[in-house]
Parts: sequence; C-alpha cells; structure tokens
Amino acid sequence: MRTVFGIPAAPLATGLVVALGVVLAVVAALAVRNRVFLKLGVRNVRRGRGRTVLIVVGLMLGTAIIASALGTGDTMSRTVRSAVFESLGETDELITVQGPDTEALLTGTAVEIEYFDETLAATVTERIPESAPVDAVAPAIIEPIAVQDRTSRENEPRVTLFASDPVAFAAFDPIRADGREVSLADLAPGQVYLNRDAAEDLGAAAGDALLLLVGTNLGEAEVAAVVDARGTGTEGAAVLMPLGAAQELLGRPGEVKHVLVSNDGDEASGAARTGEVVAALDPVLAPLGLEALPMKEDGLDLADENGQAFMSIFTTFGTFSIAAGILLIFLIFVMLAAERRGEMGTARAIGTQRGHLVQTFLFEGFAYDLLAAAVGTALGVGIAYVMVLVMSSAFGDLLGGIELQHDTRPRSLLIAYGLGVLVTFLVVAASAWRVSRLNIVTAIRNAPEPVSRRPGRGRWVWMSLLALAGAAMTASGAAGAEGTAFLLGVSLLLIAVVLVARALGASERLVFTAGGIALVVWWLLPSGVHEAIVGKELSSDFSIFITAGLVVVVGATWTVMYNADVVIRVVSRGLAWLRGLAPVLKTALAYPLRTRFRTGITLAMFTLVVFTLVIGSTVSTSFIQAFDDEETFGGGFDIRTEMAPLGAVDDMATAVEENDAVDAADFEVIGAQSFVPVDARQTGADGTRPAAEYFVRGLDDAFLDHTTYGLSAIATGYDSADDVWRALATTDGLAVVDGFVAPRRGNFNFGTTPDFRLEGFFVEDEIFEPVPVEVTDPQTGAAIELSVIGVLSDNVPWEMSGITTSQDTLAPFGARARANVHFFAVAPGVDADAAAKELESAFLGNGMEAETMAALLDEAVGTSWMFNRLIQGFLGLGLIVGVAALAVVSARSVVERRQQIGVLRAIGFQRAMVRRTFVIEASFVALTAIVLGTTLGLMLAWNLVRDAQGQPGNENLAFVVPWVNLLVVFAAVYGAALIATSLPARKAARVYPAEALRYE
Repeated sequence: MRTVFGIPAAPLATGLVVALGVVLAVVAALAVRNRVFLKLGVRNVRRGRGRTVLIVVGLMLGTAIIASALGTGDTMSRTVRSAVFESLGETDELITVQGPDTEALLTGTAVEIEYFDETLAATVTERIPESAPVDAVAPAIIEPIAVQDRTSRENEPRVTLFASDPVAFAAFDPIRADGREVSLADLAPGQVYLNRDAAEDLGAAAGDALLLLVGTNLGEAEVAAVVDARGTGTEGAAVLMPLGAAQELLGRPGEVKHVLVSNDGDEASGAARTGEVVAALDPVLAPLGLEALPMKEDGLDLADENGQAFMSIFTTFGTFSIAAGILLIFLIFVMLAAERRGEMGTARAIGTQRGHLVQTFLFEGFAYDLLAAAVGTALGVGIAYVMVLVMSSAFGDLLGGIELQHDTRPRSLLIAYGLGVLVTFLVVAASAWRVSRLNIVTAIRNAPEPVSRRPGRGRWVWMSLLALAGAAMTASGAAGAEGTAFLLGVSLLLIAVVLVARALGASERLVFTAGGIALVVWWLLPSGVHEAIVGKELSSDFSIFITAGLVVVVGATWTVMYNADVVIRVVSRGLAWLRGLAPVLKTALAYPLRTRFRTGITLAMFTLVVFTLVIGSTVSTSFIQAFDDEETFGGGFDIRTEMAPLGAVDDMATAVEENDAVDAADFEVIGAQSFVPVDARQTGADGTRPAAEYFVRGLDDAFLDHTTYGLSAIATGYDSADDVWRALATTDGLAVVDGFVAPRRGNFNFGTTPDFRLEGFFVEDEIFEPVPVEVTDPQTGAAIELSVIGVLSDNVPWEMSGITTSQDTLAPFGARARANVHFFAVAPGVDADAAAKELESAFLGNGMEAETMAALLDEAVGTSWMFNRLIQGFLGLGLIVGVAALAVVSARSVVERRQQIGVLRAIGFQRAMVRRTFVIEASFVALTAIVLGTTLGLMLAWNLVRDAQGQPGNENLAFVVPWVNLLVVFAAVYGAALIATSLPARKAARVYPAEALRYE
C-alpha cells in the first residue's frame, strides 16, 4: 500500500511504531509508579470473563475493519504482481522500436509493434556498458497467433507465440517438463512446447499435431512436451519455439520484435535497478531508434495502484463502521464507570485523586486494548480472506482468469494493530477523564449527578472555538466552491448555536430538536439549493458522504432522543387495548429515556451503519440498473471483434463478403476501430502542458455514421451527440474523449486517474469551448492537432475509452493506425451469438476474438453486482457494532436495575414480562435505528440520483431501492440483536424478588 487514509504507508507505519512505543513507555512508567492502581485495573479484567469477552469483541471491530481493508488491498496488489512475474519472469526491461506504451502491453491490449533487424540486438548486446547491472540479454519475438489442435479438434484464436535464441534465453527462466529442465535447443525442427494454460485450452498433450495460423501464414508443429515456463510475455496460453522457427513462420527472416533484458538480482530485486539500466542503455539505444521499456517496474507499480484502489474503497466505506466502533468503545467505558460509580465515590472520599481514577481505568482499558487489537487484526485477516474468495468469482474473468492470491503484508498488520491500539487508547483516555469528574456524595449514594446551570469558562471557550471554526470553514468553502467544507462549516455553526442557546438557559427539548432538524434538513437539501446560496457550483468528493452521514445521524439522534417521550406516549396509547403489554411497554421504554446519553450513543451507532448501508446499496443499485441497457451499451452494434495486429484485415466488409464461412447478409453495418498509443497534451491559450502517455482510437465512417453512443458534455456549436459524430465523420481534426480525462467537480473515483488530463471546463456544465489537444506518435514522431468537442457518457463500454477521432484524421500515423477492432450490427432476426461464433471460425487465422455486446455487458454488470454485494457485506460488519452495543447495554441494565426488577417481580411481574421488557428495550433502539437510518439514507440517495438524472448520458437512471436485499439484512440484524439481548433478559427474569430487594 502506498497510502492509508491519505498518509504514506511507510512513514505511517514508522510513526505508529514510535507512537505505540511512547504509549507503552508512558503506561509502563505509570504502572511502576502506581502498582496499586495497576492491580486494581487488571483485577477488573480478570473478574468477569464473560464481560471481558464482550468488551474485547466490541473493541476489536474497528481494528478488524482496518485490517481487512488493508489485507484486501495487499491481495489485489500481490495478484497483479504475480501475473507480472509470471509474464516477465527474469525479464526486467523490454527493448523495442521507440513508441510502445507499457501499460497497453501490460494489460494485453493489441498494439502494433514494429520488428527490427536482428543485428541491432547483437549491437545492443555488444555496447551495453560494463557498469550497467545487466546479467542477461536475449532477442525475442512475442506475438499473438491462432492455434488449432488437429488431434483434439480444439481451436484457440489467441495464443501467445514466444520465441527466443535458445542459447541466450538459457540465462533467463528455466523451462521444465515433468520435473526436468528442458531448453528451446532441445526442440527438433517442427516441434514446439505448450505451457499448461495452452494445453488446457486446446485439450492438448505431448505428440499432438498443431496448426499455427498467422493471417495467411500457416505452419504445422508437433507438441514436444507440456511445460512450466515463466517469462513468456503472458500469464495465459503460450506456445514456445526457437527464434529461427518463429521468423520462418511469421515471414520475418532476420528480424526480432524485442530484446529481453535481465538485471542483476532475482526476478523481484532486479526491478529495483531498472532506473540504472535504462539510464545506461538510453545512449546506446537512441541512435538505433530503440528504447528500453521498464516493463516490470511499471507492472509492479500498476499492481500497487490496483491494490491501493481496492484498499481505498474498503477503508472509505469502513469509515462509518470505524466511527461506530469508536462510539462503542466510549460507551463501554462510560458504562463500566457507571457500574463502579459508588466504588469510585468511596475511593475519592478516602483520598484517591481524580488522576488515580483515570489511571485505574487507563490500565484496565489498555489491557483490553492490547488484546482486542490483536484479536481484531487476526479477524481482519480472516475477513479479507473471505472477501478474496468472493472477489475471485467477481473479478476472475476481468483479470483474465488470474487466480487471486491472498496476502496481508507485515506492514499492513502493523498499521492495523497500531491504529487499533492507539485509537482505542485515546478514546479510553477521554472516557476515563470524563467519568472521573464525579460528585463524591452523589456517587456514594448512587444518586444522579447535579446539573450545573451555569457553564464554566472552559465551556464558553470551546464553544467559541467551535463557532470560529465553523465560520472559517463556511467562508473557505464558499470562496473555493468546496462542497464538503461549506456544508460542514454551516453545520458547525448550527451546533455552536444549539450549545450556546442551551448554555443561556433555553429549553433543552426546543434547542436540540430545532438544531437536529436543522442539521438533517441542511444536508438533505438538493445540491442546487446549496449552490444557489453560494452563487456557484460546488465541487465535492467522497468525503461529503462520510461527513453527511456523521452530521445527519447526530441531528437525527438529537431529534429522536429529545422527543422520544412523545413517541412513547403515542405508541402506548395506540397499544392500550393490549392490557397485558401496556405495563411492560411503559416499563421498557422508561429506562432508555432515563439514560438518554447511553441510549443516544447506541442509537447513533446503529443508525450510522444502517444509513451507510442503505445509501450505498440504493445508489449503486440505481446506477447498475441504469448501466444494464444493451441498446445504450452497444451503441448501435451487436458484436465486437479484435484481431492480432499481424492478422489484421484492412477491409473487413470485403473480407466478410469473400469468406464463404459467413453470410455477409447477416451484417448491416461493419465499423472499424484502430488503437495507437500516443503522447498527448492540451495546448491553447492556457499554455502548453507536459505530454503524457495515453492513446487514440480511430473510427471509420461506417462506425461514425451508425453509432448511438451518448455524450456527457458537448462543445459549443453542436446541438447533440449525433451532431458531434457526424462532425467527426465529415471534418478531420475533431475528437471526443472519455470521462476519465475530463475534469469534474465531483471526484468520486477511487482508482488512479490518467496522467493526461484536460482542464478549463467541467463535465457538469454540459457545454464547453472546444479544447485543443496535440497527440504525437512516439515511434514515428508524427503529430496531429485535435479539437475535443465531446466527452463520452459514463455508460459506454471501457473498450471506447481514450481519445476518439476519425480514421482519416489518423492518416499521418500511417500503418500504425491500422484497424484491428471491428463492430458489427447484425441484420434483424440474426442471432448475434451464432454470428460471433461464425466470425471467430471464419477468421481464426487472423486471431479474431468475437464477443457480443450483450455478453460484454453481462460480464460488466455481473462484476458490478458482485462488488456491490461485497461492499454491502463489508458495511454489514458495522452492524455487529450495533449488536454488540445492545448486548453491552442489556448486560449493564440487568446489574443496574436489579432492585427495580425485584420490585417489579414483587408487585406481580412474571418472568416472561421481565424478559419482554428487555426485548422491547433492545427492539426500541434497533428498530428506531433501522427506520431512521433507512429514511435518512433513502432521502439522501434520492437527492443524489435526482441530481445525476439531470446530466446527459443518464437518461436511463431511475431511483431503485433494493427492498428485498435490505429487508433480509435488517431482519437478520434485528434477529441478531434479539439474540444478543436474550441472555441478559433471561438472567434478569431469574432474579428472585427477595434477593433483589436486598441487593446493594
């Protein structure tokens, strides 16, 4: 992981170790100095094992959430890293003709790379400086071809052909067959090796006869052995042969495509020396028209970026559960203090100082803390493992069949444990300080604390600071058009007003109810209202959801808790006809109101997680269902095909007509698309910006005349998406870009953004002035000036990403812009699936892979649904916090109300009535939180979806609530809450009246 919560991982780990060491040293020093209080604190841990287990479970959840998020990120990083090592093996750099894009090569995008004279490879080998940390060099050809197994009668349109000089490649990765090491030199003429993936795909075995197809070139070969081989340029299917045989098959005598370079060190450590090697090779390669690509270094960086993106998703969504966990920690220690209030009052009466009480709680809390953080870290690793199993199903196809490999790095475990310990320690210290402030007389008598009507000077100081902070954030947010800062600033001002009004003697119910409603309404107002107040459009990112959840829950909790008595009276009157339930109901709901602070925290915890779950599920469901539209996704086409660069067909329409294996009448339109990696930069009045690697896609007239893909923003002078596509077809030099490079006010992207970015407008404006962009082919140096006049809608397929222009505009790039991707619109009544299979069969020699747009959509939507469920499950961990809180509160209630229970039993309450009392108490909190969180979540989700509906490209977007999914989750959680309170309820019901009335 590069960063955790926005902090660089390495410094964070170091800082946590230092902070943890300081905390341990301070606690140890206090323990040595005050051994009596250490014994008192540790004794409380040992006295109640059941309570200790419950406390540890509550304290560990935040740590578990952090650890599972980090573990998931580590897993994704390791998975991609393993694919990089499998593909490259000992190869660290790849020498090619200048121009290829490393990311395109790493992601398997079909790009044209020119061949060069094999003698240049020998020249490079001779001229490598002795000071360069290079231990091996080998010429190679890596090319996708089609393979047919004549024995098994299986075809594969895309198998990687790997060929190298047998002698030179011997210094790279070993090739093993049946446990013994073999070499390319061992192959007889006409023999090849298949790796295990290729053998499985083709159903092949040693001795099988193969037909190798590269366009019109055909070659026959025999499988000498099925081998295990790394460094073949792919983590998938590969066929291996000597360099000379490949040159003959491809019609490239004396030419190679790459030179493999292995650095000193193993396959992992060698990549660390890439900078030295590239710097040493540049003076050698530049005069030859070659360059060294840092393939492994870039691949490992890509792996870390993927891991970082997944970790960011889970830590961001986990923030709500972590916040709920912090509240639970505070609640636990406040309740522990309430349980020992009489004991603490007696201790203070005989001379114990406040600081000593704080230390006693600190020792006890720290013991719980160290144990809970360790358990939570271990649990987090287990949760991450389960999530990896789910992601294996969700992303297996997306990652090309790569098997996800579970991994949690020691640094991640250290960060999770350190954060868990330190956050819990700070909360414990704050709660210990709070509970130490008690009145000795009332504590000994177990009477309520006297309420001070006059706030002290310190209280006025921090209320003033709160108001000043709110004013500063409001002004800053308004001036900088930052939505989160502006909304939060106003919220802090509202809270300050509530607290000041209460300090001046205003009605508690009035000020907290008004303040709570104001906070809820403020955050649930449509964004247009906020922007109208500021007078400009506000930018925002995912932090606005986190802040909204926290503030809205605070406001809602205030409103409910200070008006719960009204609700209870209404409910009691409504159920008055149930005579047997009325006394139980009144008794059950009276206690939560008497302990308003405790009940409010528990309600806030539950509501916060329910709110998050509802808004996340609803918004994602709405967008996924809007995306799941074949007509929009297909853009007017039914099939997409891609061919290997060597087998590309220049005129697909003619080729289809001349191929007897397909019926040309099945296809109404055949559009072509080319793909060229470029260096792109925005130019114009704002000044020239540095160029960054990106890519352009060229579309022919047939595609541009037929496509129905929508646009999110359109340049002035054009009225619709149709106008833009027609303009691209008729006027050279025009282009549209994907939504990844276009600037937005709302930044809700967890992944990395391209280095190439446009500036000067926002997609949300829907209209912008044309943006000048220059794209340069790094291989030929040819440059093209483009004018961006549109931004693609977000619901187009990933295969349309990039800078899109007409094929005629890319004419200066020559053969580099050769189309190898085609889109087919089938005639009415034609089965697209059958037509795709026919195309693959007819153009097998060209390495064609054909997929229907419906299949591509199903894959994308299926992945989204699986990820949606995974996020819901992760958020559901936070509900455990609420269940644990109810268990803690119920267990404490039995102790606190022992005498009350005895009185109730003495005046006629049966055991069943006592049990029902506790069940109703738990139900009051759980059901109120579910209803409140669901209502607030749906209201905010409605605002978000409604705002998005007004943007171009979201015509299919509708507000969809996954009621069945949510009801199942809430029913399960409510059931768990009842189970958690059942044990304390049974214990309370077994209390004998006489015993309870004598209880002190």
